[in-house]
Amino acid sequence: MRRLFFAAALVLAAPAHAQTRAYGRRGVYPVYETAGQWAIFDKAPRRPNPLALGARLLVIGSRGAQVFTVARASGTWGGACRDRRPVKLRAALLRGPRRVVGRPIIALRVPARFVLKDSRARYRALANRVSDATYKSLEGPIKEAAMRDLQAGSFPLRPDDAAAQTVRQSPKPEDIQVKIDFAAPVPMAGVKDAWALVEETQVSASTRRCLRLASGGRLLGPCAPMRRELMAETDLLEFVAYDPSGRGSPFLLAFTKSTPMWGDERWGFVLRPQGPQPFLADSMDVRCREGF
Repeated sequence: MRRLFFAAALVLAAPAHAQTRAYGRRGVYPVYETAGQWAIFDKAPRRPNPLALGARLLVIGSRGAQVFTVARASGTWGGACRDRRPVKLRAALLRGPRRVVGRPIIALRVPARFVLKDSRARYRALANRVSDATYKSLEGPIKEAAMRDLQAGSFPLRPDDAAAQTVRQSPKPEDIQVKIDFAAPVPMAGVKDAWALVEETQVSASTRRCLRLASGGRLLGPCAPMRRELMAETDLLEFVAYDPSGRGSPFLLAFTKSTPMWGDERWGFVLRPQGPQPFLADSMDVRCREGF
């Protein structure tokens, strides 16, 4: 009987740079609470429908994970916008033990025979521990990474930012401003003193926000972008480390702790010694921000 490791494999199989438009690929879905219901908005309808009545999903939340089922489907507004107008989407409404899960974050599609038994999964709410020591240790490496990316052409610059285009030719540390919004230790096998952090780097009028993994004052792997289309400032997000095997191979999940005026957000990253790999970035666009 396949147990929790099956669901973990589904996430690991997800593409490293999954975008909102690739919603539901490989059976990974954000879960939102709306009008008292826990719902998955079907943004990419397919046949056969993976969110049909009775479909089973492992819902992972801020406190735990449990198997839920699709209890019914309903047409619902608020999940997305197209051409600056809200779109009515089919929403799969979930039934299961909410109290154990806490605030819902993501769901993984699991087969009918899946059993959540003898789970060794570990959860850790990540409190922000940014300090002067964080900047002393990591500001220099973040600037160095930004300079390398500028020269390689992988740092996103605004087309109208002529000053940044000039800096790109021969960047210097003083040309780059760094803000570290979040940092917390994350237990990881094979990585001593691992920290997850969210940093924002600015060159002239061009900015980039990244999730990073660091150890001993070194950055592990490249920037995992937290793009600004989702809009929520980092202090509006809560972070949790979810280790499905309990062996030090965690996922980092981020979610809005209360609903901003533009809608809830869900983020997911696989944390490995080679660096963080994004597998989910999604928002419930309730006010059609495209029209702002």
